[in-house]
Amino acid sequence: MRHITLLLIALLTLNIASADEPFNGRITRADGTGIKAMVRVVGSDKNTRADGKGRFGLTNLKADDTLQFIFKRDTLVIPLEGRRSIEVVWLDEGELYHAEESKELMNYGFGYVKRRESTDYSSGISGDRLRATGCSNLKDAIMICYPGLRYINGELCLLTQNSINGGSAPLILCDGMETRLELISVYDVKSVEIIKGSNMYGFRGVNGVILITTMTAEDALKRER
Repeated sequence: MRHITLLLIALLTLNIASADEPFNGRITRADGTGIKAMVRVVGSDKNTRADGKGRFGLTNLKADDTLQFIFKRDTLVIPLEGRRSIEVVWLDEGELYHAEESKELMNYGFGYVKRRESTDYSSGISGDRLRATGCSNLKDAIMICYPGLRYINGELCLLTQNSINGGSAPLILCDGMETRLELISVYDVKSVEIIKGSNMYGFRGVNGVILITTMTAEDALKRER
């Protein structure tokens, strides 16, 4: 009986230990300096922020997950493709990068997971979901799908701690360029992500950021099929 009890305890301990498997990463520039990027798991509400040396930690990632790195107005998307850690060098030439698995980071355990991933990042709204609202304009479609977006004193406002009195509108970026929702057709949108407040985008980002990605020609072709 004692042996069975010990076996059950061992199995339970193993399950608990594997329930929060760390995933460590580091993102730097070509000269080795760290990038304090927002790091999020595409299609999930998991996200974290890299520190001054570019180091970050997440838990329970799957082999087929994809990471999105956001720094200022630049975005980099990297599929994990089975990697159990990731060392990223973000080159200066636009979206070019070099990424590989790092044994050093794998052996670091929970060292980089100083605080668990946050869930204040929107899990994302797909273009199909926006169009399913039946709204002919993007602003109304987003407001239906994301209740935290409101018109206050004649101004679009993302309700956060920083904008509790409706101080100013969120920063709106479409494919990395600042714009207005009225200028974007809901039929061109691939996805919308919402950040409830971020200093990565300067002073304007404190009131929230709406990130819009439009469909490429390939995306539009797939949608027609």
